[in-house]
Amino acid sequence: MADFVLIRPANDAAAIDLSNWGGNLRSDIVSAGHAVRTDLYAAAATRLSVDLALSVRALGARCVLFFGHGNYVELSGASSVLVDNANIGRASGSIFVAIACSSANVLGPDAINQGVVAYLGFTDRFAWVARDPDRQFEPAATAGIRELLAGKTIDDGKLAMENGFQSAIRFYQAGAGSGTPNSTFGWLTAFWDIGHLALIGSKTATV
Repeated sequence: MADFVLIRPANDAAAIDLSNWGGNLRSDIVSAGHAVRTDLYAAAATRLSVDLALSVRALGARCVLFFGHGNYVELSGASSVLVDNANIGRASGSIFVAIACSSANVLGPDAINQGVVAYLGFTDRFAWVARDPDRQFEPAATAGIRELLAGKTIDDGKLAMENGFQSAIRFYQAGAGSGTPNSTFGWLTAFWDIGHLALIGSKTATV
């Protein structure tokens, strides 16, 4: 059994979308025999609470999941930086998954240099159709986490995410989503996401 930490600030419309995706995983984590050690939702996601939650050696957590905003060097909440080079080392020994923009570019390598086992995220903007009305992007973005829950490796998770975004491309180009108002933006954003998905560190890490 592994312990999971969820960080999902939900501080604006886009972050609320992502936060809901994270929240929807809670029952799957438990059903797979794991535990949600901490769920920092909305205003509960402060720098202090995140610092504590990232201290995986103290809490016993094995996987940290972040859903929200990011840039090259940090993951953020409501007007505050939640994860950066100064505290990412607290997650030493863990797998870190960031469903957020750009953080795999610099923060991901920093995390590995400070002892995080594997970092799965995006090297540039992460895009999706707002509120995901066609239910294409949430399944793709969380597919890697579901692979971890099933006992697969983080590299299996990356492949599952790529396959999920490929499925979204097919849906919007030639499937039921073709010819709809979301079709062009949908396949372009899914194609973009595949190109910027990155796994840094161990490819064989599991929970």
